Amino acid sequence: MRSGLYAGWIVVDVRLFAFVVLLCVGVSLLLLALLVRRRPWHEYVTLFVSISSILFAVAALLLQTVLDYPILAERDFFPLR
Repeated sequence: MRSGLYAGWIVVDVRLFAFVVLLCVGVSLLLLALLVRRRPWHEYVTLFVSISSILFAVAALLLQTVLDYPILAERDFFPLR
């Protein structure tokens, strides 16, 4: 028997996850359209990925901690036998 090993169920709220992803993609596209002009295409891609990743991380952190509406929720943890 291995001591200290646990398993569990982690639940993803798919509707909330999809909403947050689409919201972050839309906001990052709007920011790029408003603030960035005359750049090579690879800089647009880099800025899009970085802005949308930062927005997603901030939104997930706010939903998980401040608003208490989690995207990821742990349902059950149990020791392995």
